[in-house]
Amino acid sequence: MDSEILDAVTEWGDHPVSDGVVGLYDLADAEFSGAVTDGAAWTFVLNGRYLGVFDGDIDDFEDASLTAYTAPDSSLPLLYAMRAGGGQTRGQYYSNETPLTEIDGTLSSGNFVGYVELSENVLSGDYYVVYYGGRSLPVAYVGNSRRLLTGDEAFERAADEVGIYSVVDADIDVVELPKPDPRGGDESGASPVTGAGPDTATTDPDPETDRADAAFDDVDTGDGTDDDATDEAFAAASTDRTPTDDSAGDDADAIAPDWVTPEVVADDADTDGDDADDDADTPTETTTGDTATEASATTDDPESGGVDADGTVTAADAGTVTTEDVAVDPVEESGADPADDTESDDGNTSDRMAATGAADGVESTPADEVDDAASAAEPVTDNEAARLRRELDTVRKAKSEVEAERDRIATERDEHRAAAERLEERVAELEAEIERLESDDPPAASRSLAPAEALAGTNLFVRYEDKTAGTLERAAQGRIDESTLRDNLRLAHHTEFETGGLSVDGRPFEAFLRETTEYRFAEWLLTALTYEIRQTDTRPALSKLYEAVERIDRIDLDGTVDVTAENRPESVSESFDVIFRDKMGDPLFVAAFDEGRDPTAAPVVEELIDGASRVSERVGTLAAAFFVSASFFDSEAMKTAVDATRGGLFSRSSRRSYVKISRKAGFHLCLVEARDDEFFLTVPEL
Repeated sequence: MDSEILDAVTEWGDHPVSDGVVGLYDLADAEFSGAVTDGAAWTFVLNGRYLGVFDGDIDDFEDASLTAYTAPDSSLPLLYAMRAGGGQTRGQYYSNETPLTEIDGTLSSGNFVGYVELSENVLSGDYYVVYYGGRSLPVAYVGNSRRLLTGDEAFERAADEVGIYSVVDADIDVVELPKPDPRGGDESGASPVTGAGPDTATTDPDPETDRADAAFDDVDTGDGTDDDATDEAFAAASTDRTPTDDSAGDDADAIAPDWVTPEVVADDADTDGDDADDDADTPTETTTGDTATEASATTDDPESGGVDADGTVTAADAGTVTTEDVAVDPVEESGADPADDTESDDGNTSDRMAATGAADGVESTPADEVDDAASAAEPVTDNEAARLRRELDTVRKAKSEVEAERDRIATERDEHRAAAERLEERVAELEAEIERLESDDPPAASRSLAPAEALAGTNLFVRYEDKTAGTLERAAQGRIDESTLRDNLRLAHHTEFETGGLSVDGRPFEAFLRETTEYRFAEWLLTALTYEIRQTDTRPALSKLYEAVERIDRIDLDGTVDVTAENRPESVSESFDVIFRDKMGDPLFVAAFDEGRDPTAAPVVEELIDGASRVSERVGTLAAAFFVSASFFDSEAMKTAVDATRGGLFSRSSRRSYVKISRKAGFHLCLVEARDDEFFLTVPEL
């Protein structure tokens, strides 16, 4: 059996069941609906009726340990029995060309036996409509979780889907249990099959049949009352979508059971009683014959079909429309004459022959009168018309949405194409510019300078793109972020020589200048140091340094500071690699650089401290002295810095790394390491 069916069934809830045939009869008595297995063979049960055995035989259940699964809906055992038993696909239809609602009415009114499957090209789920005895039972598995829907909800969802559905003709094999139920009633009059001869089908004169021969008592009607067994069997599964006439007919008429493959019902007047007695002990091998014998009755209506002179059932007895009779995009029919299909050489009717009309007196229709069968269907009800209108509105709305989406995508596509064309043009322009620049020979430098000479003759000036935007003063006040300051600040340079055609260290002057450690250090001090101090909450301990940054106006590269005393006639000055000055030219910061790869030693640090101390004694504006190492500071250099900033044994200063010259004079000593184009303040540690 198909693994998909097995997976679905084994997810149903378990139902307690005894072992062997006793368990089967218990389930029949309880009108159980679901599936039963012995571990290998399977059978589906609907209201206590066993619908075929798959992967085995009914005898396999006789002494076996059984497992029963309760179906969540009574339509599922019938559907799975049809699918497991196989069937013949009679046609495939596209729902936009042949709506499911259109073919549903034809199949229901024609007593079609089989199912419709809508799953091809449908992403939302799998949809089925099971047809049996003039009833339709919709089933749907929706979404990835395969949520089960039944009834009108399932049918409406299926009708709203767009895809290809298949009409499958299927048989139902009603299984006779291995032996009569020992708890059954009077079995003296029971007869598995009663037949008058090879060409006729007769009824059992005894209204009480044993359970082995009548597994579907409550689905067969023999008394013509409103509570006939057929309605009882399908009460839970059938829907109200297709109006049917279930009213009882004449008391003398009886309805052939709609549980089995339709069988021809013959007139009792033409049945040979002796032959029936002779054949009573010989059970037929097909379910069709068994059930028809138990439930069929004679009819007095000569127009409903009958038996010809030699006892053969005529084609007029056919009462069921198969998929070959469907009047919507019919599939290819076989060339056989309908009358030939109605009877065979041995007189047995075909398995697909329809039963005679039900108790409502509907005349049987031959298979070749397709148009009459379609016209006999009841007119479309208001509910069906409303559903069709809703479906039409839904399709129109979906079409409009798809068209709008198509137009939007087309517009977006055109925009992307235009953007791509513009980018291609820009790429072509840039490639042409690159080729032009590569082909042009760089202008030969008319003269060159040594790096030290170039730096000594260069001064930098702090300027802004917009003085009302990001400035050093606003940065010190915390009113702008670092990126705003970087975008607005400019370092303009002034040289004591002409830079046109000037080459320094094999590079144009401006390229050389921007790549020097001095220039990059100036940028770091102006744009990054202020924010590092603020973020580490060390502003109070470095207040003199912090407040001096916003006063920087120009920067001397390789400059000097005059420290001549007032009472000394000779001029004395201190040299530094970089000097930061305010607008009045007074020094704010001085810096010395060591660009060697060896660790920076203590002597050069001491030299910076001594020079800065002399400047601080002479000029009170000096706020800090920086030593920048391209490597790192050795232990002696670090010790020198600590000793210089200790401040004496009884120092109460809260300033960090501060060299105190006098009560009012002093400066912060900062050791900076330059690595990977970045600067790290080592002393004081932030």
